[in-house]
This record gives sequence, C-alpha cells and structure tokens, in this order.
Amino acid sequence: MRISFLLILVILGMTACQSKRIDPAAGAPRFPIYLEKFDSAFFNIDTLHTSQSIDSLLVHYPNFTAPFLTQILMLQSVKDTISINMFYRMYKPVYIEAQKLNAIQTTKPILEEGFKRLHFYFPKYPLTHKLTLFVGPFEQFGNIITKDAVAIGLQAHLGLGSSWYLTEQMQAMYPNFLRIRFAPNYIAVNTMENLLNDMEPLKEQGNLITQIIESGKRQYILKACLPSLADTLLFGYSDKQLSILNKEESKIWEYMVAEKLSYSTNESDISDFLQEGDNNQIFGDLFPGNIGKYIGYKIVDAWMHQKSQANVTMEKMLSTPAQQIFSGANYAP
Repeated sequence: MRISFLLILVILGMTACQSKRIDPAAGAPRFPIYLEKFDSAFFNIDTLHTSQSIDSLLVHYPNFTAPFLTQILMLQSVKDTISINMFYRMYKPVYIEAQKLNAIQTTKPILEEGFKRLHFYFPKYPLTHKLTLFVGPFEQFGNIITKDAVAIGLQAHLGLGSSWYLTEQMQAMYPNFLRIRFAPNYIAVNTMENLLNDMEPLKEQGNLITQIIESGKRQYILKACLPSLADTLLFGYSDKQLSILNKEESKIWEYMVAEKLSYSTNESDISDFLQEGDNNQIFGDLFPGNIGKYIGYKIVDAWMHQKSQANVTMEKMLSTPAQQIFSGANYAP
C-alpha cells in the first residue's frame, strides 16, 4: 500500500508539472529603462526669460522639446513665448499634483518587466530604453511613441479621485470607460498597448471573428508581458464586468453561433462586440462594451495551448491568420 501511495504522489506531481504553463520570458535578461524628466525641466524654466529657457530645453532635450511645443501644445512656433507662459501658468498645479503622486516610482519596475518580456518575444522590434515624462493638455494623448522614447503624459494618470477629472468639461470629454484608465496603475497597460500597436497596427477589417481574434492576440501578448497585473487592468473591465464575462462566456459564444455572427461583416454586429463603451448594447448594462477582446483572448489562449502549437512563438502567433487560429483552437466554452 505504501509503495502504491508513493507512486500516486509521484504521478500526481508529474501531472502537475506537465500541466503547469511554462513561462519562457521569466529568465530573460533585464531590460533597463531610463527616465527623462522633461516635465520637471519644463516646469522649472525661468518664465522671466522664457525664450532662453526654451533654447536650453532644445539643447538638452533635442528629440522631444520641439514636438512637445508644436505637436502636443499645438503651437505655431517654438518661439511663441506668450502661449508657452500661458500653458505654464495653467498646468503648473497639475505638474505639482503629479509630482506628489509620483506614479512612476511604482510603475517603472512593472514597465521594466514588460519591456524585458516584449523584447524577448519580439527581438527584432527596436524597443527603446527611454521613458520621457511630460505634462500636457488634458485633451491630448497620455502616451506617445517618439523618435527615441515612449513619452508618458502624467496629466492622464492622476487617479480617478483627482479634482481635475471631476469638471463637467472632462466628464463630457471622457466617458467612464475612458476615465477608468486615468489611474496610475494603467500607465504600464497603456504603454504596452501603444508599443504593440506601433509594432503591428491592429487590423480593423474583415469579418467579426477575424477582428475579435486580432484583438485577442494583443490581449494574449499583453498578459504575457505584464503577468503581475490583474485581468481587470489588462482588459479595462471592472471587477463586476470581468466576473460576469467569466460566468457568461459560454452564453455569449452560444449567442454568436445561434445568430451566425462569426462571419458577419455588418458594421453594427462588429460594433456590438468590439466598440468600447460603459456597457454592451446586446447583453445589457452589466457587461462591458468591448466583449470581443475577451472572447478573442479566450480563442487565442485555447489555440496557443494546443499540443500542435507547443513551439509557436509570439511572432508566429501574431502573424498567423485569424481563421487558422479559429479553426485550430477547438474553442468550446
């Protein structure tokens, strides 16, 4: 009896080891990130000598100063000192709040892990080692890929409780499903999504199942690159929304099959599954708007863990036609 019991333990141990998913990127070399604090440099300029201060910024931050002034602040010239001083006065309090929050302190280690993994999975992509911090207008992007860096707009990551986001103008400009990403812990997610789209722009064409799977590919890579982050952050869902998707996954798929939506090219059908929103037009207020990326992720996950895909790289997965993934996934929630 004792021998049999020990044998069972060995078999169970072997089974557990075999079922455990291998994480090939865990041991990849460290990918250091260097911070360029353009935000501090800008908001410490001498506004009594603005022109000279901007000249100094152009020297010390040659790849970011001019784009910041002409593309982010939308100025006609880097010499428009009147507009520069006006922006400085309006946004200095925003900069001070961002400094107190210091979100990059906790985000940098997560990003370094994410960059390490992205570089491991896609070594041909010229991934930068530099993060440029800035504070820009609220109506502008909060995450930008520049010539030699990823630029993070701290005005877009002050936290949902920030008074800057509670004005009528901001709430009209950004609905709830967008404002949820203004939290500091979304910096890493937004950055990695931006890099993925720069590396391989999302294909927003084809039938519904094709677009769902293309979206799911990115979610799969995102989860592999940021394994320490919760799925709520990776998908942009609330706890309740993710919980109901986990619970109702099979019903969502059954609906798609029953209504023969998989190969639909109807814009309305595609919008129902892939348009971001506070809720879903088909399944109701408890469901998030973009449920397609969730179903797409599940299909890609099922395909990647078929035995026949044991040696498939992330590069290969990303380039594999969506229909091939769909056919081989045997997705059955």
